[in-house]
Formats: sequence, structure tokens, C-alpha cells
Amino acid sequence: MDVFLFFLALSYLVKILTAFCLPSEVRVENKTECMKSCPWKTSMFRQICYDECPINSNEIQTELGTFCNIEHDFECQRASCTDNFPMCYRMNCLKTCPEYAVQFQNNCILKCPSTHSFMVSTDCEGPCLTGNKTCFSSCPQSHPFLFQTPRSKHCLQQCPQYTFEDAVNKTCHLNCLSKEPFLYNRTCIETCPSSSPFVLTLTTEYNSISQCSDSCLKNDVVDGEFCVNACPKGKHLLNNTCVENCPLSHPLMYPNKEGISISSIRNFGKADFMCVNSCNLETNSIVKYNLEFDKKCLNTCPQNSHFAYNGSCLSLCPLSHRYNVDYNNYYLCVASCPNDKFISNETNCRSSCPAEENFMHNKTCYKQCPLEAKYRKLNIYLSQYECFENCPENSPLIFNHTICMDKCPNKAKYKSNGTCVAQCQDELKYAIEIRTSYGFYFQTTEYSCVKNCPKEYIVSGNNCVKECPHDKNHVFNSTCLNTCPATFSFKKLEGGHYKCIAACPSETFVYNNSNCVSTCPPEARYQNNKTCVANCSDELKYKFDNFSTISVNWRDKKNIYHYFCLTECPSNRLYYLDNCVKECPKEANYLFNKTCITSCPKRSSYGFLTGNYYTCYDDCPANTYVYNQSLCVSVCPKDKNFEFNNTCFDRCPDSSDFIFHDGSYFKCMNSCTSLLMLNKTCYKNCPAEAKFQDNGYCVQECRDEKRKYKFKNVTIVSSNQKIDKYYCLHKCPVNTFDLNFTCVSHCSPDTLELDNKCVQSCPNDRSLNYTTIKGKHSCVYSCPYQTFKFERNCFDQCPSSFRHHLGTCRLECPQSHPYTDIVTQKCLSTCENNFVIVDNNVCDKKCPHDKQYIEKKTCVKSCRNPNSFLQVAKQGTFCHDKCPHHLLLMENKGTCVEKCPDNKLIVDSVCRSLYKCPNHAYLEHTDVGKRCTNRCSFTFYLDGSHCVKECPPEKVIVNAMCADECPPSHPITYKDFGSSKPRVKCYAVCPNNYVLNGTTCIEESDCHKAKHFSYEHICYDACPGGTGLSGDFTCDSLLKYILITIVLLILTMVLFAVFYYVTCFTGCKPKKLKETRVQKIKTHFQLVTRNKNKEKNTKYIINFKKGKHETAEILEVNNTNRTDTDNDLEDVVELNDGFKPISFRRRNV
Repeated sequence: MDVFLFFLALSYLVKILTAFCLPSEVRVENKTECMKSCPWKTSMFRQICYDECPINSNEIQTELGTFCNIEHDFECQRASCTDNFPMCYRMNCLKTCPEYAVQFQNNCILKCPSTHSFMVSTDCEGPCLTGNKTCFSSCPQSHPFLFQTPRSKHCLQQCPQYTFEDAVNKTCHLNCLSKEPFLYNRTCIETCPSSSPFVLTLTTEYNSISQCSDSCLKNDVVDGEFCVNACPKGKHLLNNTCVENCPLSHPLMYPNKEGISISSIRNFGKADFMCVNSCNLETNSIVKYNLEFDKKCLNTCPQNSHFAYNGSCLSLCPLSHRYNVDYNNYYLCVASCPNDKFISNETNCRSSCPAEENFMHNKTCYKQCPLEAKYRKLNIYLSQYECFENCPENSPLIFNHTICMDKCPNKAKYKSNGTCVAQCQDELKYAIEIRTSYGFYFQTTEYSCVKNCPKEYIVSGNNCVKECPHDKNHVFNSTCLNTCPATFSFKKLEGGHYKCIAACPSETFVYNNSNCVSTCPPEARYQNNKTCVANCSDELKYKFDNFSTISVNWRDKKNIYHYFCLTECPSNRLYYLDNCVKECPKEANYLFNKTCITSCPKRSSYGFLTGNYYTCYDDCPANTYVYNQSLCVSVCPKDKNFEFNNTCFDRCPDSSDFIFHDGSYFKCMNSCTSLLMLNKTCYKNCPAEAKFQDNGYCVQECRDEKRKYKFKNVTIVSSNQKIDKYYCLHKCPVNTFDLNFTCVSHCSPDTLELDNKCVQSCPNDRSLNYTTIKGKHSCVYSCPYQTFKFERNCFDQCPSSFRHHLGTCRLECPQSHPYTDIVTQKCLSTCENNFVIVDNNVCDKKCPHDKQYIEKKTCVKSCRNPNSFLQVAKQGTFCHDKCPHHLLLMENKGTCVEKCPDNKLIVDSVCRSLYKCPNHAYLEHTDVGKRCTNRCSFTFYLDGSHCVKECPPEKVIVNAMCADECPPSHPITYKDFGSSKPRVKCYAVCPNNYVLNGTTCIEESDCHKAKHFSYEHICYDACPGGTGLSGDFTCDSLLKYILITIVLLILTMVLFAVFYYVTCFTGCKPKKLKETRVQKIKTHFQLVTRNKNKEKNTKYIINFKKGKHETAEILEVNNTNRTDTDNDLEDVVELNDGFKPISFRRRNV
């Protein structure tokens, strides 16, 4: 446990020490990496880089960065610093100032003061934004030249190459005068010298100036003496030079068109036309403009010379290449036609034959098929005929002697020995029609001539048919006949014809003496011993019917009825005359012994209605009543709706005093036990005329003083039915209020809630009227939490004409909080949530139409400064003296934008029309545009000269850089699949929770699953030497445990020595000193003791020290008054505290 606590404390100390950066360093918010300065477009606040400055801080923008300042935050009040660390910055002594600060009188500040506004740096030649920078009142002799930027004044040893050096005034000018417009060796001259004859435009982050040069830039072309980005209109490009006419050596003009690039030609595309000696150029795209005509390179030949041969446009093809192919709106001359073309009109190579030569044979077009290939077939895709020596396999049928077809036409639809004929004859005399179905919707029909009809077909004349015609619908021996023969007189319907048979099958019935049917027809529907009859015989006289349900299709069903002649009815049927019925009919609606009769017999005279008929009983069944001495009813009818002793009467007998109204009838009773009573009538619920329940009675009003409170209770019987019950109570129930002796769930709008009462006004002890949003009023001692007070009222929300401030409703906001939020009506010291100030100090989401500009959060009609920088936002148009740090300035437009267009570059928060960065090494592709920088931001990767958010898929990541492969210093690879776009990362050592397996990092758990062991981020088959197993498949170094043991032993020895010194050690025995006169030490002290009878010779010691060399101690003397003869004892004193005398003596030590 001690070892664990020791290492826990050690790790915690290391964590504390590594969590802070040096005073001269900064770090990004929520990051631990320390940097020299904040990334671009961030603001520094107390050594942390934020996206925006915190609230209540002031933003300071300098040439070195953006800073968030609170009063005196950057001031240095330290009196002095040592020579080793002479510079003072934010109460810290530093060796040098931070990179983002300047030095002034041994202090590090953000920008030079106005009295010392000149900045000097020795780390670079031009204006320096890194390294050490010092503020001076004027430029020193070592740096005499003044170079002024929009935000700073720089003192330089010499002017930059892109400026005019004024040696007299010691000033670096960014522009030359019009009379001497060219810059040469930092001097403005009228014309360039012969040694530097070219004029190029030099663009930096500070200026754009014309400079004399001995040569043009790589991407520029020469136009006279000027280096230009492209040749002007009317001039052509030749050898990187602009010329008006192409020379004889390069007489042809090649056009500059979109989508064409030629990597082998320098600055191709810098002019409308380029002078070439041949139009056949190798482009980086498809071949274009390679045809020569009239000294121009064309993409296609003109109409009067539309034949192309050897790159030239001609009016006719030469004999050696007499064939022509249609190619890209002109005709290409070839020696022979390609394999996929047809020869038309002897020389034309075409994809298909023309209409006048619509017959094809051997890749040649004819007006009709030749004799050697007389058979023809229509190609439906080409709308042309192909000629064959014999019909092809896919069209083997011959029609009209020469036409090949895959199917015979309707006028000759029968196939006979590979020929299409209109009628079958000779040996193949029978015509047959064969239908083949493909799925539910498709079928084909094939007509053929056969010698004999197949077995599944029937012979009808010279045709093989599936069904006989109507006039011959009897089939015998597979032949259609008019009637069946005498020996096969029975017939059975099969499909659309009758089959002649000798006798009916057992599962069928005989109808009309000869027909075999599966179901009897309606005119003879009764089944009588396998014969269909119209009426049943006396032996089987009872008629019975039922039905079975069959499925017609997947959705519909059909009932099939069956009729039988039986000797007796089934058990579930009743007898009525000679029929078996389910219910008795109206004319015989009394049932007795399963027989329907017109009335009940005398021995069973009571009839009870069951369904549509009466069942006869000896006595009425249970829960029924006798009505008119012969009927049994469930409820007494209206003419006799008084029930007494299970019998219905027209009124109650005299022996019954009470009547119970139950539904539609009345029950005669002797008392109203467990019911409610009104005028000798019993009720389950009181009627409307006396709706209040009061002690078992129904009353109109609650008049009993003991039960004077009226209460209404609603009982929900079902989703659409409820019952209201009214009670007289001695007090109102819980959660109700007394309103004039009526219990209500809510007080009326003109009253207030006070405890459980509704009152007209609040008493003095609870004088505040609390009104909720729902309109409920109550009397309270004080306004509840998060409510607002106005005079003697409390509100959940102030009335519409009021504002609220510090829990009170006010007609106007105080001067300390003069603004009103348009949504919440809250008084504010300043507008919140990016709202702006409109009329009457109201904070709104956006400005009105007549005041669209915003100055200091206030909507105005126009900007105060006509040269203001404008920012269009959802609130309106902001006016800025300069663009805020989170916005970008559009060059030459005076607007502040959140994002630069794709055709511009961001240089020092300015969107500029540049094709490359002027003085920066990298181009960073950010969400706000392409930014020129000398260092990639924290979350970006360096890919060549570009800073990108993600490396390309084919590259790997090495220390925030994109590389083609892992370097030897980082040979280990790991692909992070946790991100949306996994990339391979190179490591020197695998990260936490990962181990090395070969050259790849795998998860440590995968190593353990394979029953391997991990040690120092490497996966082993077994623990290496000098280690031991410290957990599940985890190895640990034994040296660590040995060191811990040694440390613990040393700590134990030290603790033991300290313990011995504190508890047992009394000091070294002093050497005897020579007798000298010792100054007496007067000591005043009081000793309070208890009576300790058991202490006899105990010695108390009091040590004290007076000077550097004089020490004394007071010893207790035992009680025997023994004389001590030591020479160094003196000043014996006796103290008596009332219990026992104690002697003390002083001894020099």
C-alpha cells in the first residue's frame, strides 16, 4: 500500500509539472502542446489560444497577432529582474520576450507605445514578425531605414528588394512615381538598363511594383520588354514570346481551347493561338485540333474540303486511300474500310447501308440480294435486309420462296417441313394449334401441320382441337360426334363437351336418366339414393339442406348448397312439417319436443322467447318474470312494469310501501336498505329534482348545519359516459376550496385562494396577490421563487406593458439596465444573444428596414464613417473601422466576410487576388478559404506545400505530415479505423493500449486473446528475460521492484533513525569547561503539578538557550533533599504548590 501511494503521489506531481507551459509559450484551448505563438485566426488570452475573446475582455490586434486584454493584464509591476532573466512579462522574468511580443525598457509588451513606435529586429533583413523585436523612439544608426506597414514601423539595415530606397530621407517607399515607374536595385528609374531589360510585376503582401529583371519568371511570357501573365489579344505565343505573326519556321496557329493542355510546351495556353510547325501535337487530353487548313489547326474540316488525309483537309481522297470513313464531322481517307463498316457506293465506309442500297452481303450494300445469296432477312435494328445462301438458324422458316422468318405470318401461319403455308395438305393433313404459357401473363401460339393428332387432342374434321364445336359436343374414341352411341348412352361433362361412357361413376348422381352430374341442378335438387329428384319419397320424406364453402380465388369464396332426402332430421335441426329447419317460422313459433307448433300445450303452458320463437316450459326459468299468466319475460313491459314476487303487475300491492325504480320498470319493496330515498321511492342515484345525497336521502338543498357544504363528484363509467353525484358534507374534501359553502376545485376568477377558501380580498398577514399564467389567484406571504412583483401583486410573467428587472415588474427599465429584450421583456445592461439595439432601446434579432446598418450594436440609417468596412450578417450590415479578428477583408472592396472565394488567397486576414502566396511557404486549405502561412495549424497536416485537414488515402501520416511511406525513424504502422476516413499512421513506438506485432500495431487485447504477452508496447510469445508476469498476459520489469525494495529499506532506516533521535537520544556528553564566571540566567516559570504519590525520583528536564554558546537545563531534584556536589550546579529553587515541595536547580550545559 505504501508503494502504491508513493508512486501515485509521484505521478500526480509529474502531471502537475507538465500541465503548464513556460511564460513565453502558449497552448490551444483544451490542448497540452506548448507553442511559441497562437495559430492563425485565434486570440490569445493569458497564454491560451481561443477562437474568440472571452466576455468582458478587450480585443487588441497587432501585426504579431490578436490578443484579449483585461485591464492591467499585460502590465509588468515587478521591480527588477536578474541579469540572467532581464525581461519582465506578465509578472515573470524571461531571458527573451515571447515571439508575439516586443521589448521596451526591459518589459515585454504587445505593441510599441506611441513615444517609441519604431521596431528594430536583428533576426531578418526585411520586416520581421518572429524573433526578438525592440521598440525605439527613432530608427538607430545600425538600422537607419524606415519601412512602414499598416500597423507597425520597422527600422531596417537596408530597404527590401521590392521597395524604393530613399537614401536621403532614409525611407523605404512601396511605390515609384509615374515619371520613373521602374524599380532597379532599390532605385526608381525611367527605363530599364540593357543588363536587366525585362519589366516584371513584383507582388508582395505589402505592395505590387514594376521591377527591372534580367529574365522573366518561369510562368510569365515576354511581350516586348514586359513580363506578362498572358499575351494580349491579337498576339500569338512562340517560344515563350508574344508575336503578331507566326514565322515561316512555325507557320501554323494552334488554338488555346478549354480542356486542352500540353505539358511539353512551356506556358501553353498563355495566348489565344500558339505558333507551331505541325498540328499533330501530343496533348495531355484527347487529340484535338490536329487538322491543318489555311495555316490554322482545326478540330474538323470545312464543308468544301471535308476529306482529311495526313493531317490536311482535302476536297477528294487520293487513290491510294480512296475509301472514306465518317469521323468527327468530317471524312477520314483510309486504304480499306474497317471491319465494323459497310461499303456503300464503292468508296464510302458507313455504319449502315443507305435506303437506296438496303440489302447487305459480305460487308457490301446492294440494291437487291445477289443470286448466290438469294435468301433475305430483315435486320430490325438496322432496318435493312441481310442476304444469305441459306436461312440462318434463328430464322429457319421460308416464306414466299426467299424470305427467312423466325415465325410464320398470319396469312401463311402453318409450318409444314420448314415452309409457311396457308392450309395443311397431303401427308401432313391435320392442322394443330399449340399454345405455350410463360408465367401468368405471356403465352405463344404455334401452328403446325401433323400426320396424326396427339393423344391430348380431339379430331374434328381436318383439325386437332382441345374442345369440340357446339354442334358436335359428344366425344367417343377421341372424335367429335353429334350424339353418344347406344352402348355408351351415359354422358359426363368434361370441359366444353360430353364424354360418352357406359355407366355413371360412383361419385356422381344420375340426372334425367343419362347425365352424370357432381351436383344436382335446381330443378331436381334433392339427392335420393344417387338420383336427383324434385320431391322426396315417402320412405325418405324429410328435406334437409346445408352448404360448404369453397375458394373461388385468393380473395373470393363461394357457398355450395346441398339438398338431401332423410328418414329423420339431424340433432341440430327442428321439425316443421316435412322439413328440417334451424328455427321455427312465424306461423308456428312455439317449440315443443323439437317440433314447431302454433301454441304451447296445457301441460307446458309457459312460453319464453328464445330468438325468434317461444320455447314451452312447465314453469318460468330463473331470472324471468310471469307476464299475463302465460309468458316468461326478462323485463316487465310498460303496461305492467311493477314487479312483485317474480310476477309483473300494473301497480304494487298495498303490502309494499316502497318502490325501487330499476331501469325501465319498478320493483315493489318493503324498505330502501342500502339505497337512496325520496318520497318513498328508492334510487341508486338521486334524480335531478333532488340531486344532493344527505344521510341516505335525496334533497334539493343542503340545509342541515352539520352537512352544509355542497360537493360534486364525477365518476367516469366509460370513455364516453360519466355520472355526476352531489353530496352534502360537514367539510370540503382535500384539494377543494370553499366558495359560499360550495366545494370547488378552483376558485372563481373574481376570488382568491386562501388556504382552502375562496375570498374576495387578501388579509394583512398574506397581502400579496399571486397570479399564475393560467389565471389562478392566491394570497401569499411573499412572491414565490422565479416570479415577479409589482406593488402588491406577484406574477409568473409580467403583464404585456411591463418589463422585469431583478424580480420586479417595471414600466421602464432603470438607467443601469436601459435595454429591453424583445422576447423576454427583461431589462439588460447590454444586449445578449447577438441581438442589436433598435428603437426605444429594444434588443431585437435584426434591424428594421429603414435602419439596416449597425454601429456599436445599434441600428442606424447609415455608417458614421463613409469609409467603413461593411459586414453583412443576419442582424443587418455591421460598420467596422477595421475588420474584426474573426472576419476577413476583401481586397479593393471594403467588405468583411467570413469566407474567401475559391479564386482568392488569404494573406494576413486579407482576401487577395493572387495566384500564389507572396512570402509564405505553405497554402492551408481551411473552412474559410485558402490561407498563406509559414506553419500549418494544429489540426492540419503538411502535404508538400499544402496544409490539409486529411492526408490523401494513398499516403501515410508521420508527425502531422503526409508522406509516401514511413521513414526509418518511424517504421511502425497503425491504421485508425475509428475515424470516418481511416489513414495509416507511422509511429516510433505503438500508442497506449496498442502493441507491436511485426511492423504493425495491434490492440493489446488482441495480443492477450491469442495467449501472447505484452511488454513495453511489444507482443511476445513469452515474457522476455528480466521481466515477470504482473497480470493477465502482462509482463513487468523486475528491476523496478528491486529499486522499490531498496528505496523502502532506505526509508525504513531513515525513519528508524529519526524515531530514535526523537524518543531516546539525549545528546553527546559535554566536555568540562574551564571555570569561568557564567552570567546568571533568570528564568520565570510556573509549574503546576498533581499529587503523584507513586513518583519518587522522577526527573523533569527543561532545556533553553540564551546565546550562541550558553545553554542551561532545569532538573527536578528528588524529595530526599540529597546534596548534589556537581560543580556546574547553581541557583537551587524550591517550589511549593500545596501538595508537595519540589526542588529545582539550574545546570550549565
